Amino acid sequence: MRYWWLLLFCVLVLPATAQRMQVEDFAPYSKPFLGKAPFPTDKHQALLDLFTQEKGFQFQIGDQVIPVTEGEGVLTLSLPPHTDFLTIKHPDYGQLTWKIPGKALKKKKHYHAHLRTDSPQKDYQPNKQWALLTIHPAHAIVYVDSLMHLLQDGQLSLYLPLGPHPCRIESPFYQTVTDTLTLTDSIRLERSFRLPPNYGYLTVETALPHAQILLDGQPLGTTRIETGRLTPGRYRLTVRQDETCYYDQFIDIENAERHIVDLRHLTLQPLPAGSSPSEHISGIALPSGADSTASPSVSEDGSAHINAPQSLTTVHLTASDAETEIWLNREKVGTGEWHGALVPGFYAASSRKDSLESRTEYFWVEAGKTVELTLPSPQSAYGWLNISCDEVKATVFLNGTAVGSTPCLLRNLPIDRSYHIRLEKGRKHTETVVHLKGNDMVNVYLSLKKK
Repeated sequence: MRYWWLLLFCVLVLPATAQRMQVEDFAPYSKPFLGKAPFPTDKHQALLDLFTQEKGFQFQIGDQVIPVTEGEGVLTLSLPPHTDFLTIKHPDYGQLTWKIPGKALKKKKHYHAHLRTDSPQKDYQPNKQWALLTIHPAHAIVYVDSLMHLLQDGQLSLYLPLGPHPCRIESPFYQTVTDTLTLTDSIRLERSFRLPPNYGYLTVETALPHAQILLDGQPLGTTRIETGRLTPGRYRLTVRQDETCYYDQFIDIENAERHIVDLRHLTLQPLPAGSSPSEHISGIALPSGADSTASPSVSEDGSAHINAPQSLTTVHLTASDAETEIWLNREKVGTGEWHGALVPGFYAASSRKDSLESRTEYFWVEAGKTVELTLPSPQSAYGWLNISCDEVKATVFLNGTAVGSTPCLLRNLPIDRSYHIRLEKGRKHTETVVHLKGNDMVNVYLSLKKK
């Protein structure tokens, strides 16, 4: 009996002191009380994750060599049920016979532990570090090393190689931020980013009953409107009632501003019948149908009149394709592209196709200087859909057409429309209908269910 204990001591203790390995923090993964377990299991085997940055290990149970699946910083072993001893060998760190703490391993269970190594001849240098990012707005998109990452509640944790990593953060209606994340082995990197806003709002109130309010020709509502987010810039505000125009002006919306246009205390008079509204906009030139040898000026009451003749300037407008209409000062002037001569002044150009209209581009024509302008694609307003689900790489169908896989970001979708979203992966699927409103991003998270 005395020799048996001595033999056991030699097997368990002596190799553990000669080698430089140790298994720590052994425990089974915990399954959520409700919902599906986030880790895999095997019906016939016990799975064990050993976290280590080293390579070259061999695992045995008796004389049986255990196959290993190598991952990023983890080795996964499939072990027979009732395993209670595991032999670990390494050419640099020696051999360890590890006794499984507590009861033997069970099938359908997934365990984890850390495999520590120590060698007096080798100075361990970690090659990765954590980066913890906190970002506002919480739905921003983060690109690190040109790879896209989606935030969860405004936070993102990444395990990255040491060294610099270019980073770009963007979100609709916010200014894009670029930076470099530099990771060292001393301490994890924690950074907070707050994207500067790049949007404004518009409120318009009138005293005219049932007056229709339009922004860049697009109807927004009647009598009183409050817009969603608008990109800073110049817009054309029009108020009509019963096909009669009462107000037609340019307005400038600044960044982070709520621009208020209160017309309730003004006596709005109908603009002259039969005239183009653009003739009464402060600072805008006459449309192309007017006398091309004269230019408009603006009087104190905001109306335009004709000055003395001025020299003409060559202007070339190009649409996104040959079938897209070109509109100048709200009048159609061509399709695909337009060449013309205009007097100096401000002009408004846009493009139209399939009931969609582009954002209006305002430009200044200066005497003697040729103007070349490429108009944006017809799209009166747009939104984004950020689609994700409880599984990755589920096929995304938008109105019956496959457009990608989860998670994905669908950009530049026309607003004020309903979109049927369907996700499929294997025998699982889910679907919903989303109505896209305003220039913003809608986050859509779905859970797949079996068919």
